[in-house]
Amino acid sequence: MMLRPHRLLVLLLMLSVGRVLAGDVLLPPPGAHLDGMTPAPITVIEPHESKPLKPVEVTYQGYPLAPVLDHFLGAAWRAPDVLVTFEARDGYLSMIPSVRLTQYPVYLVYANARGADFSIETPPLNDRVPLGPWYLVWDNIAYPELRADGATYWPYQVTRFGLMAPERLRALFPPMLPEKYRDGAQLTRQYCLSCHQVNGVGGSKMPIDLAQWTTHQSFARFASWVLDPSAKNPLTTMPALAVERPATERQRMARQIYGYLRAVGALGGRN
Repeated sequence: MMLRPHRLLVLLLMLSVGRVLAGDVLLPPPGAHLDGMTPAPITVIEPHESKPLKPVEVTYQGYPLAPVLDHFLGAAWRAPDVLVTFEARDGYLSMIPSVRLTQYPVYLVYANARGADFSIETPPLNDRVPLGPWYLVWDNIAYPELRADGATYWPYQVTRFGLMAPERLRALFPPMLPEKYRDGAQLTRQYCLSCHQVNGVGGSKMPIDLAQWTTHQSFARFASWVLDPSAKNPLTTMPALAVERPATERQRMARQIYGYLRAVGALGGRN
């Protein structure tokens, strides 16, 4: 069904048409809802609040994401190998494969449906952090396999979304890089580049170039940072790598990421 945008959304779309054509859309504030779309509750296991064997259910209010993306980005976001980006106020950048967005139910939410505070508790000081204006959540109750990734791909304080330009994405896998590093590249993109960067691709929250940094690190030092960052710095907000997965798998993932980053760093940033 063709969606008719609210008048405010039309105005915002007209003002930002250049960004839309570039695949980058500034999200309207909650309250400027789409005609033809009714907000609905969605109950999830909140990964930011849950502990191992102690899941916390939260019910949010929002919209299925797919119709929103269809309206602003057309069918382009559904193409294979496309990454849809969600950018937060602090520069955090979540790059989500389109195949994941079409495989699982995902929602753009803006409030706690039961009237509770729309926020989460974050380490290291357990401060309450607002989730708005928009928060991306997944139906990890109907699809429990999603819980293995924890809060990965759950960006909050989202202000814009768009498409990753293919030429930028190619910078993550330079032509001279052996194919054996492909899995490490995917893991790096999924778990590291929301805050950090490789060859200029990634978030701007902590925009160090991981490939260059890793060339000066032993695997033991690298693994200690990614597997237990709070042990290195008790005040860090960096999450540990894939804490929901078995220890042996986490070690394997850390080694794959390390190998990929070292290989890219050895190329000296050449694309």
